[in-house]
Amino acid sequence: MSRIAVSTLALVALVAGVAAYFLTGSFLGSLPPLGWGWVTLPVVAVIDFLLALRVRSAISDGGVGQDRSQMHPVTIARCAALGQASAVLGAAAGGLGTGLVLYFLPRLGELAAAGDELPVSVAVLVSGAVLVGAGLFLEAACETPPSDDDLGGLAQST
Repeated sequence: MSRIAVSTLALVALVAGVAAYFLTGSFLGSLPPLGWGWVTLPVVAVIDFLLALRVRSAISDGGVGQDRSQMHPVTIARCAALGQASAVLGAAAGGLGTGLVLYFLPRLGELAAAGDELPVSVAVLVSGAVLVGAGLFLEAACETPPSDDDLGGLAQST
């Protein structure tokens, strides 16, 4: 499994931000308020961070294998996929938050909804950025360390 490209995350954030900006302008009267749905993003980020610490510990201690006391390699691969999915979700949420902030910020004085939705939009933006970081950390924690053969003999004692 290859690592997720930063350009992919940037593209997801850009598309989500542009869509949020223009769709908010078109459908502002018919959209429900954002509310507290953004709270799930930091919760997922905490889960990703804790999983990353657990996986990193298992890899560094040699606790990866098929014994019941070890972490199964398929579980680590699933954690890597979760990290990638979390990073993409965080990029989409961060882009959404950015689009909403850019829409509501200049309209604070003229739109009643702007004052209510701007703090929530900032929370979505920050939570999305935190989730991107946690997802990338989890993905990086799932990488196997290079073997001595991969280093080209540099790790061998002379």
